[in-house]
Amino acid sequence: MPMPKRLDDLYHCFYKPQELTELKSSIEENHKILIENLSEGDRKMVLRIIDAEEMICNYQSKASFIQGFMLGVELITELQNYYDHSCEKKNLNDHGHFFMPKGEHDEKENQS
Repeated sequence: MPMPKRLDDLYHCFYKPQELTELKSSIEENHKILIENLSEGDRKMVLRIIDAEEMICNYQSKASFIQGFMLGVELITELQNYYDHSCEKKNLNDHGHFFMPKGEHDEKENQS
């Protein structure tokens, strides 16, 4: 499955529309008042504007989800790299320089 389709499926799986009841009621009331005073052609134009605005909101919502998902993936990758290199940090001396810890390597050298 291609990545854009997979992200689209994830978006639809996790997306939960907001209630926003008061705001939606206000929009409906104002829309009714507006169309009462408009001609048939103007009403159609208002509906096209409303549809376009809803499409923009839908596209923006999905784009925000995908950007957030990608940011999450980048953060996980960074954390994984950090943890993978944490053993290197254990081998730094007080001045930030790498050193060979005493241990197995010293024993092998002494045996030679």
